[in-house]
Amino acid sequence: MRKHLFAVVLAVVAVGVCALALARQEKPAPPKDQTDRDAALKTELTDADRAFAKAAAEKGIDGWMSFMADDAVRVSPLGGKARVGKAAVKELDAAMFADPKRKLVWEPTDAGAFADGKHGWTTGRFKMLARNDKGEEEVLRTGAYVTWWRKGADGRWKVILDTGAPDPPKK
Repeated sequence: MRKHLFAVVLAVVAVGVCALALARQEKPAPPKDQTDRDAALKTELTDADRAFAKAAAEKGIDGWMSFMADDAVRVSPLGGKARVGKAAVKELDAAMFADPKRKLVWEPTDAGAFADGKHGWTTGRFKMLARNDKGEEEVLRTGAYVTWWRKGADGRWKVILDTGAPDPPKK
């Protein structure tokens, strides 16, 4: 019995040592073609987000909506009620673009794609700007955003979820 217990303990220790050695082993780098694919998708998504920002700056709500998928979801404020579909998104966001003296601008700071290559995300910083009575541009608020994207059969990236959160007020 004692011999059997010793053999079991020895086997458990051996398995543990092997598992530890395997866990500490460096994982192989992804293949070059995978790395190239990921870099290309990151560039595509960043470019799509910048084009989205440009369209919204130049065309207001129409530019904004031109990047929304038919089933897009907007959550504003973050943690608030989700608005689903283009009509609901447009209704939610129309006021943000209604005043011609106000402008929403943003710049992506990071992007990535999911394994399927057809879904991805961007994140970055936004500013809501306004022109005062003197014609000077003022920053009304700043914050961060996350946008999820889906690549359509036509190769265009469309927004499927967009949300953001304002920075806390400065003291």
